[in-house]
Amino acid sequence: MEGARGKGIIPAPWFIVQGTPDTQPGIFDIKLPPSAGSSYIGMHSGKGFLEGIGQQLAQPLKAHTTYVLSFDLAFATYYLYPACYGNLAIYGGNTPGDTAALLWSSGNFIQTDWKRYHAVFRTTQAWRYISFLAYPTAPCNKSQFGIALLIDNLSAIDELVLPTVTAAVKPCSCGEVSDGSITLHVTGGAPPFQYQLDNGIWQTDSVFSGLAAGPHIGKIKDNHEFGAQVDTSVTSPWKNCLVIFPNAFTPNSDGQNDIFRPKVYDAIHNYRLQVYDRWGKLVFSSLAPEAGWDGTFRGARAGVQAYVYICTYTDSRQEQHMLKGSVLLLY
Repeated sequence: MEGARGKGIIPAPWFIVQGTPDTQPGIFDIKLPPSAGSSYIGMHSGKGFLEGIGQQLAQPLKAHTTYVLSFDLAFATYYLYPACYGNLAIYGGNTPGDTAALLWSSGNFIQTDWKRYHAVFRTTQAWRYISFLAYPTAPCNKSQFGIALLIDNLSAIDELVLPTVTAAVKPCSCGEVSDGSITLHVTGGAPPFQYQLDNGIWQTDSVFSGLAAGPHIGKIKDNHEFGAQVDTSVTSPWKNCLVIFPNAFTPNSDGQNDIFRPKVYDAIHNYRLQVYDRWGKLVFSSLAPEAGWDGTFRGARAGVQAYVYICTYTDSRQEQHMLKGSVLLLY
């Protein structure tokens, strides 16, 4: 609803259905700041006089389908004339301004600050146009134009598919370290989504990191504030923090013990692994625990023998370690 402010004008692609709705604020002393952007629509109605706006839909509403549409509404106590309440009626039709089917009504409201509304409606047939009217439902003892409303921040019209949420969990490295994470995955709903963990701050990122082992509650809400939650838990596969190397490996491509690398149960950094043959020649080096030795040297299979390894790293307590040992290569 962004456009030049003025009396009896509204921004494209909207068109005037009835009366002379206005692009606000600033007209008829309406001063409420927009809830989004820089402008919004104001309209008032009364007995025998209606104001409303409409739009041709880029994608017509399908028959026998449930939709949801969200927007902000506020009541204007004085809109050129004193007013008693606000009420918004939404209609579907197949010609400009057609009010063939009442899709949804807000009911009377009197809050003068913006409030978010979620219009959920089900169509009985296909509609190509939608109209929004300030619609009187009761007499007003203040003036003949006794209904006045402001509307802003419209969402897309989405088919209503309630969201569900699942959680993907990365365990803690060990019981003493808070390096677990939870990623929330949403199915259904209308994006964009917001995410929350353990009743904390809502965020747009679906990943929560730096978590300790224990239970957690993940929540999501979609663009229309429909939500879902999932109970999950971050586990720790090892109570004590340590790094363990195998004493043998078999790089024969059978999918079992093919790579020489450590099992890491800690949040480590400054990692370095070096592997030497019996003559002291360096045959493998790595700076990442997940990058292990596949038993080759200069593109050829290394010989069956015992190799010496030296591994240095800094643990989660910022303590430095050096591990030395031997590993037997077998085929």
